[in-house]
Amino acid sequence: MGSTESSEGRRVSFGVDEEERVRVLQGVRLSENVVNRMKEPSSPPPAPASSTFGLPDGNLRAPHKESTMPRSGSSGGQQPSGAKEGVKRYEQEHAAVHDKLFQVAKKEREAATKHSKASLPMGESSISHEEQKSVRLQARELESREAELRRRDTFYKEQLGRIERKNAEMYKLSSQQFHEAASKMESTIKLYCLKFNLSIFFCLLFVLRRGPAGWSPSAPGCRPRSSSATEIACMRCFCAQTWSRHTSAA
Repeated sequence: MGSTESSEGRRVSFGVDEEERVRVLQGVRLSENVVNRMKEPSSPPPAPASSTFGLPDGNLRAPHKESTMPRSGSSGGQQPSGAKEGVKRYEQEHAAVHDKLFQVAKKEREAATKHSKASLPMGESSISHEEQKSVRLQARELESREAELRRRDTFYKEQLGRIERKNAEMYKLSSQQFHEAASKMESTIKLYCLKFNLSIFFCLLFVLRRGPAGWSPSAPGCRPRSSSATEIACMRCFCAQTWSRHTSAA
C-alpha cells in the first residue's frame, strides 16, 4: 500500500491523526516489517467482524476506523498522491468486506429462521404421525377383541342351543316312556281288576247255585247279616279253591 516514491527512493511512512487525515512523515526510516505490512492489501480487523455477528437486533454498525500503521509524534509535509490512493483503496476494500460480512450474516440469519420455522411443522407432523400410528394400533386391537367376542358369543349360543335341544329331546323321551309305562301299568291293573271281579262273580254264583255239603247259611258263625258279609264269607270259607284257580289262570 505504499506509494511509488517509497519504492524508488527514500522510505516514507504515513499514519492517520485524530481527524482521520493522512500525514506523511519524512525522514523516518521504517523497518522492513512495517514496510511489508504497508505493501500488503489491507484486510478487515477481526474484532469488528465478530461484533457484527453478536448483535441481537441484527443491525450492523461499522467499526471505528483504526489504522494499523504507526504514528509519529511529528506531523508535517505534504500529502503525496500515492498515499491518498492507498488510503482510498483501503477504505474501498474495508467497505466491500463490511458489505460482504453483512450479506453473509443476513443470509445465515435468514437460513436459521427458515430452519427454525421448518423444524416446527416437521416436529408437529412427526408427533401427529406417531399419534395416528398409535390410534391405528388401538383400533386394530379393539377390532380383534370385538371379533373374538363375537366368535365366542356365536360359539356359546350354539352350545346353549345344542344343550336346549338335547334337554328337550330327553324330556320328550322321558315323558313318552313315562306315559307308555303308565298306560301299560293301567292296562295291567285293569286286567287284574277284571279277573278279580270275574272270580268273585263266579264264586258267588257257585255258592248260590250249589251250596257246599255240610254248610248252611243258618249255621252258627256263618250267618251273614248283609250281602257284603255273604261275599266275604264266600271268599274266605268256601271259594278258596275257585279263587286260587282263577287267580293262577289270570
